[in-house]
Amino acid sequence: MDQTKTELTCNQTRNVRTAFVSYSDLNDKDTLFGGEIMSHFDSACGRAVFNFVKRPSFTATVDLVAFIQPVRKNEAIYVEAYVSGCGNTSVEAFAKLTATDVRTGESRICAYAFLTFVITESSDPDFVMPLIRPESDEEKMICSGYDERRISNLAKRNQNKQLLSGLSTKQIWDA
Repeated sequence: MDQTKTELTCNQTRNVRTAFVSYSDLNDKDTLFGGEIMSHFDSACGRAVFNFVKRPSFTATVDLVAFIQPVRKNEAIYVEAYVSGCGNTSVEAFAKLTATDVRTGESRICAYAFLTFVITESSDPDFVMPLIRPESDEEKMICSGYDERRISNLAKRNQNKQLLSGLSTKQIWDA
């Protein structure tokens, strides 16, 4: 059993999704539903994590979603995701959404997100979490903040445990 850690670049984990915004994806303001954006982020990040560990995982937390500008009808979207950090059993992925006006070709960043995934088969004794290596200036900037985000996320997880212990499963119609 070889326990040598492999190293992958962010680019080797990269996943890209493209789509054209259709009318069924729009809200009453003719902009893309935030939930649609989050769905694109979840899918793109999930695939980036799979590219990294070659194992199934599940979305553990949506750590941050920032909606910067609305995406409008008749725009094309480009969602790019890559692994931005990892622990022993969890992997963080970063995603950004760029919208392009198909008439003018003008593009802008409309949203970005960080999501954390947990590897479902991490108890496998043959599993060794790879290392991630950023190359571009953007990747270096994003990956350099991982340790700080992880500390913050672990604190939030502890707060969530306290919150969950006080939540009720009793339905409002049950007296």
